[in-house]
Amino acid sequence: MPSKPKMTDDERRAYSARMRGELEGVMDRAYGAMVADEGFWAAVMRTAATLADRSPVNCIAIAAQCPHATRVLSSGDWRKAGRFPVKGSTSVRIWTPIRRRTDDAQAAAEAGPREAADVAEGEGRRVSGFKAGPVFDISQTDGDAYEEPAAAVLAAEVVRDTLLTQYRDWYHEDPEQAGGFDFAREAPDAAARILLYGHAWRRITEADAPLPGQHLAEVASAAHAAALILGIAPGPAVMPPLAGIITQDRKPPVHESAVRVIETGRAIAQAVTAAAEHRRELAPAG
Repeated sequence: MPSKPKMTDDERRAYSARMRGELEGVMDRAYGAMVADEGFWAAVMRTAATLADRSPVNCIAIAAQCPHATRVLSSGDWRKAGRFPVKGSTSVRIWTPIRRRTDDAQAAAEAGPREAADVAEGEGRRVSGFKAGPVFDISQTDGDAYEEPAAAVLAAEVVRDTLLTQYRDWYHEDPEQAGGFDFAREAPDAAARILLYGHAWRRITEADAPLPGQHLAEVASAAHAAALILGIAPGPAVMPPLAGIITQDRKPPVHESAVRVIETGRAIAQAVTAAAEHRRELAPAG
């Protein structure tokens, strides 16, 4: 079978520009859906909880194209794992960095203070921009059996107790006294949900989410995302009331809202997992 002819430089640039334009269109539609469709907002939160290795922005892009994705890799990485994209499957486009090979010191000097942090230590590369890169969900692939290392599952009681200890240590306040809760009488999942909401409330300020109803929505959604990551039955993911708001920035306010919610939910969950691992209180998986 004859090999596919290679693209010329001009063809490659034109193709890259077309793919970037298509992904920008996906993002525009996704931002619109996130302030009009509560189901899509929840899908973004679910994707961000499932694909912890993907940035919040790419989780938005993936949710818009493949809302039930569970494991997303490039075709090259799938082949390393013994799998390959099924013939006829359409790739999911995400933002991938363009890295230029250069001397670290030179790159830092050329990049300036804002971009100097993008210089990869010891790799002699810096990020000069982003392109639309193709990836595939595992559901779009075939080949060898693929199993990710099973993450240790935290018992609901451990999540509850860890959140309670962290709340007292970090905020110097007893949530049971302040909120009138008796966590011993609550089911562990219910107590954990209350505490997740309390942590999200502390981490997201009203100054960050000033629109009426926005703060409550972001807090609820961050707690929702954290619960999904930790294996706790979540409360609702509440869509922020940002429809119709226009700014001079290229990205609409819902972009910042989603990034803040996802990063907050992930940070809460990561802190719980790290503390539980430190105390060796992980419950057996499964």
